[in-house]
Amino acid sequence: MLRNGVAEAIAEAVIIPALVKEADNGEEAGDNAEEAATYLFELLVAARRLAVTRRHKFLAYLIGMAAEEARLLTQGRSSVRQKAA
Repeated sequence: MLRNGVAEAIAEAVIIPALVKEADNGEEAGDNAEEAATYLFELLVAARRLAVTRRHKFLAYLIGMAAEEARLLTQGRSSVRQKAA
């Protein structure tokens, strides 16, 4: 079961370089960036679940932080762009 999930994640990872290449070619980067953020969010949520299942607490935390950033990017926001209060 784990192998199938890893193989599927690796196979789907080919999408991201294609999105980056399209954005570099001057195509509509906004739509592609949103699609990439959504894809990364879904991938990170699955990776975090796996880390939690395997009891890799710190790894799960780090992946969770990355997932939160991806979630913000899907909403057109980013924690990097937020001003300090």
